[in-house]
Amino acid sequence: MNIVYFVIGNSSVILMQVGFSIRTLLAQATEEDTIYVVTDIPKMFDGLPRVKTVCVSQEDIREWRGRHDFFWRVKIMVLRKIAQMSPGKPIVYLDGDTVLFGRLEELRELLAAGCGLMHRDEGCPSDMKEKSLRMWQTVGGRTYGGITIGQEHHMWNAGVVAIPAIVAGEMLDLALTICDGMLDDKAEPVVIEQYSLSVAMKERTERMLEARSWIGHYWHNKLYWSAYIADFFVRSYRLGNTVEDDIRRIRKTNLRGVHRRILVKRTIAKLLGKLH
Repeated sequence: MNIVYFVIGNSSVILMQVGFSIRTLLAQATEEDTIYVVTDIPKMFDGLPRVKTVCVSQEDIREWRGRHDFFWRVKIMVLRKIAQMSPGKPIVYLDGDTVLFGRLEELRELLAAGCGLMHRDEGCPSDMKEKSLRMWQTVGGRTYGGITIGQEHHMWNAGVVAIPAIVAGEMLDLALTICDGMLDDKAEPVVIEQYSLSVAMKERTERMLEARSWIGHYWHNKLYWSAYIADFFVRSYRLGNTVEDDIRRIRKTNLRGVHRRILVKRTIAKLLGKLH
């Protein structure tokens, strides 16, 4: 399995999130797995087992943004690059703010059976508000790459994108065609790359599943997870731990339980008016 991260810039918070996410994967990874970090700061990932860095420049990013200068088109281009570099393997893309708390072997089995996974099903954009709805009002009923966009094409959150090996190249080519077509039609660009991946995944996989049973994507809980991760690395530093020590510690931690506790903590804070 090819596991992919895309990291640009040197934000310490993001680097800690990615570093922790990688360690949760290393706690279960096998010889079959390679973790690719596509980045402009490859030295930050030195010393991590099973990790290969793919260095990208600002020129690469400008090219991948495409003729409409849409930054998130880069996500599709990153995935296509890995599919071309290492064909014949399933691809699992992860945002940095993710943790693996389910069994990686179960994900491997689902991908081998032709299932595609994304973080969660958010519903059809026609039922959404503001920018997502404006996007739908432009693209609904139009055809891109031979696919006519309809109510059956839901928006799936792209913090996790897991693609079976047998369709990876074809699916990503289709996603890019859909993305560029929607940009050509001047659709609201806020989530076009996410919707393009969602549509292509539906059209090219046996079925789609939500990945959140296996992978936590805490994009709405970053405050609490960032504090947890910072504490993890501070303790590791004070104890003089190695990466292998960190991985052993993660194996002993119920990360699903941590995720649930943080969800409860955030909910209580919202009820008390401490979060907006």
